[in-house]
Amino acid sequence: MGSSAQARGSDVFVSYARADVEAVTLLASDLRQHGWTVWMDDRIAIGSEFEIDIERELDNAKCVVVVWSNASVASKWVRAEAAAADDQGKLVPVRLASDVSPPIRFRQLNTATIVSGEPIERDGASGGLLAEIGRLTGRLPAGIDATQIDRGATRSSGARRVTSGTWRVTVRFLGTKARYDLDLRPNGTATGKGSWLVSRAKLAGRWSYDIASQLLLLQLSGGISDGTEAIEVRIIEWIDDNSARCEFDNRRAKLERIVG
Repeated sequence: MGSSAQARGSDVFVSYARADVEAVTLLASDLRQHGWTVWMDDRIAIGSEFEIDIERELDNAKCVVVVWSNASVASKWVRAEAAAADDQGKLVPVRLASDVSPPIRFRQLNTATIVSGEPIERDGASGGLLAEIGRLTGRLPAGIDATQIDRGATRSSGARRVTSGTWRVTVRFLGTKARYDLDLRPNGTATGKGSWLVSRAKLAGRWSYDIASQLLLLQLSGGISDGTEAIEVRIIEWIDDNSARCEFDNRRAKLERIVG
């Protein structure tokens, strides 16, 4: 895979327990045959930073298929990956047996059951699984009807929060609309740009989010003020998983995740 493809990220990131690697390898192969690019951690290069690579691939993937089994339910690593995908609104859970009970946070999500070693069919529950992956990746495989997507299906556990990714704040400022596009990185650093009136500025600094107070704190330099400025983005009301009404630097504003 070329460097440009790596920068864009894969269509599907697969999270699983090592005990299930044989079944998951077959699943990944099946998804590739349906036309998606798939990443799983068997492809990490020797000598690479294991956790950094996984974090980057998960954040850049369009959807995350978490394979629940007795082994993965007990895996702190798989639980962490599932939580990150859930926070980003791109979790697609499956299980390897109908009697597998996912961790409590994820039990209300619609979860498809796949049979190890058998291909994913284009009809029934498996067809709905393919359609959901197609919705998140923006590319439906041949033979899948968009009507197979269950519009009532829950794809998030309902935890609405600001996570790493690209976010836009739009606010009225000095009689006109100002816009801030910010790349919030998993390590707590932030970069981006601000646009207001006829001015443009590059921004850099750090970010943190307190889910209890629903407060995004930005410490940015490069704007219209000298030095580093602390700016609060206080969530007033979530509109959906990717957008919220907020107060930005004590002004009414809108916060939205930029997807794709």
